[in-house]
Amino acid sequence: MNARIKSSAAPGGADHPTIFNAGLDVRHYLPIYRNIIWAVRAAADFSWGNEKMIYYLGGVDNWLMFGNNQKTNDDGSVKYRYFNEANTPAQDVEYTYQSLAVNLRGFIQNVASGNNAAVINSEIRVPVFSSFFNKPINNAFLRNLQVVQFVDLGTAWNGAYNKIERPGVSYSQDNNPISVKVKAGGIGPFAGGYGFGARSMLLGYFLRFDAGWEMNGFFKGKPKMYLAMGLDF
Repeated sequence: MNARIKSSAAPGGADHPTIFNAGLDVRHYLPIYRNIIWAVRAAADFSWGNEKMIYYLGGVDNWLMFGNNQKTNDDGSVKYRYFNEANTPAQDVEYTYQSLAVNLRGFIQNVASGNNAAVINSEIRVPVFSSFFNKPINNAFLRNLQVVQFVDLGTAWNGAYNKIERPGVSYSQDNNPISVKVKAGGIGPFAGGYGFGARSMLLGYFLRFDAGWEMNGFFKGKPKMYLAMGLDF
């Protein structure tokens, strides 16, 4: 992650800095047909005290990143590939630690940030060969191959719960102090993304590939691509 964190000194010269964190991660797997399942997840994290945790919303867990984060387009605009540096943390909050709030596909990391975050994930998982063929499969790639349809919702905010709002995405240009902030696509206070993916075992590692669109139209624009490692969400 490429972002600045404030000094760890407690405000007001306090001798005993404090940090408290609480979270939940609830998952449910509903069988649909043979090995096809509907997997849902709701997760949230909260941090308080005079040295808080900042949560960066967006992207996927164990994302494999290749190349530099920042890319300059021909018109001088800056494109961030993995982490949105234009969305700066709140300047009136003391942060000491940082973490990610994932998964929110359709966006890069830091579509929003704050000391509170929540995400909701839904996936229809279809193991291709094990669901439609009765013969045993020796090849690990084919045996573990599955296609996925997903919908993700997420938000991050500072302070009380009445400050929850739809995240906004900031855009900027080199040598230009002006940045534009556009409300992210989504539902209610949640930014949202949807799309498709594939999962399988390759060289002993379980890899995930996803293509996610921001929830601001029907397959509008180019999707965000993610290659990551892991078995679940």
